[in-house]
Amino acid sequence: MKEKELIRKMLSGTLNAEEQQQISHMMDDPDFRELFDAVLDQQGGELDMTVNDQSLAFTSEKLQVFHQLTHQASSDIVMESPVEDIPVVKLSPWKRLLPYAAAIMVAIGGLLVWWSGANEKQRLMAAQELNKKNEQLVAAAPAVQYTEHYNPKSRRLRVKLPDGSSITLGSKSRLKYPATFAVNKRDVYLEGEAFFEVTKDAAKPFVVYTGNVRTLVLGTSFKVSALPNTSVEVAVVTGKVQVSYHNGNTDNNLATMLPGEKITWEHNQLARLKFDPRDVLAWKNEQMVFRKQTLKNILDVFQRHYGVHISVINKGFLTERISLSMDEKMPLEKAMNVLAGTAGFEHAIDSLSRTVIIK
Repeated sequence: MKEKELIRKMLSGTLNAEEQQQISHMMDDPDFRELFDAVLDQQGGELDMTVNDQSLAFTSEKLQVFHQLTHQASSDIVMESPVEDIPVVKLSPWKRLLPYAAAIMVAIGGLLVWWSGANEKQRLMAAQELNKKNEQLVAAAPAVQYTEHYNPKSRRLRVKLPDGSSITLGSKSRLKYPATFAVNKRDVYLEGEAFFEVTKDAAKPFVVYTGNVRTLVLGTSFKVSALPNTSVEVAVVTGKVQVSYHNGNTDNNLATMLPGEKITWEHNQLARLKFDPRDVLAWKNEQMVFRKQTLKNILDVFQRHYGVHISVINKGFLTERISLSMDEKMPLEKAMNVLAGTAGFEHAIDSLSRTVIIK
């Protein structure tokens, strides 16, 4: 019978992995004890414990189980008086228990080795499957797509955002924002200057990033200027704006502003000023408005707007403060004539090199 042969191989410790699995199923059968006793009686109650080192390589957990199984049997051993200093051991009627327990431990040991290998294989397969799913999730997660607008011209560029907000983008300025805003925020990134008319949405704050300066609004209109080599300037026309400076992982609040207020931030220095909101609206409508601005500041605007180089011979003119307003569409020659007449200087224009010389 195949079952008896398996038990004999179990008693001899020669089961292979497949046979160990078969024995484990047989142990669940209530008739296994009777069949085991029958095989043991056929072998004369002897148990061949000739096993290799691998069969005896039980873990501490297996040895603990073995000790529990054999504890009762060892308590039944009776020691009689020694003869010639040689102890005589008399086994109790449960003499079969020790080999039975040992044989079961051999089988259990093999099964645990098999289970450990199978379990390790299952863990490896599960880890590989998890990694595959994670890779699929990463691959499936779409990267954020941005929309970008750059205005190379001297005229204003009008931009409509997905939330309905309107942006008036200045010359040589760049605006970038997600093609689809997140569920809880509206982030836009500005290089240059722009006028914002933000659609109100209390659940999705609108944030303008200009370098390390962050302008936070819920629904308002304001102008942000962050031109190269100049201060960052935020001017509020309507609503309420909060401006902060991002330093590493910390946001430092600079100012909370109301209509008619503006701030400048340069070299970690903050200045708060009052202004006429009509000046910002004039900028939106392509008007250049200067109120008590130094000639140097006005000439800087002219250089950017007209794309020319302005050379000043008499530097004393640069500190004079001037107020004037003009249409940005005005040609360079006419605009320089208006400025020269207001400030009281002479000038010449070299059209080939696009240079203006102020004498």
